[in-house]
Amino acid sequence: PGVRITAQPNPGYVGGRVVVTYTVRNGGDTPATGLRLRIGLPGGIPNSGPPAGCDRSWVCALPDLTSGASSTVRAVLSPDKALTGDVTGELTTTGTDTDKSDNTARQRLRILQPRIVAVPEVGEPGFVTSVRGKDFPPGVPVRFSWEPGITAAAAPTVPLPDGTFIGQLLILAKDQTGPRTITARGRGFSPVKTDFLVVSGSVQPPDEVSRR
Repeated sequence: PGVRITAQPNPGYVGGRVVVTYTVRNGGDTPATGLRLRIGLPGGIPNSGPPAGCDRSWVCALPDLTSGASSTVRAVLSPDKALTGDVTGELTTTGTDTDKSDNTARQRLRILQPRIVAVPEVGEPGFVTSVRGKDFPPGVPVRFSWEPGITAAAAPTVPLPDGTFIGQLLILAKDQTGPRTITARGRGFSPVKTDFLVVSGSVQPPDEVSRR
């Protein structure tokens, strides 16, 4: 018997979840008996606890497997910070095992923290600011909102395959001035924020004075 690990998604994202799947398969000609799988997860990532059939030390008792049969065990992670770590699995059996080279598996797991910045960070009513994002889930639509202030209706921005995007956010012509927070929201990550300042008759971008 041997074990294989997959993590989905990988990379994962702060505020989302990662499902780690362990697949144990009997590639031999005889039944695999007395199977035990020891799960190892990166420290510091909240999880849903040991899967069914696993004890508190994350050792899982698996059913006997006939030739060619497989069994799966899943662990769910809920990342709350950026990190890089290893997911591991170690398989033991009380039966015969002619090939022990596939009894251990290791999968590198990255957790990313999405973040945004406004370019520029200051603007006046009627101005369209650029919101730039990094380390977002590719292809997952992102929507922006102001607080305080009125958010103009706009289509969501979709991150590129490298997790970056450049979106736009309009300051309505008659909206209020003062400090604001821009929030980016989407599926699979916690909302992220950046500061912005709405001014009247501003100097923006730097060294360029608005003229009327």
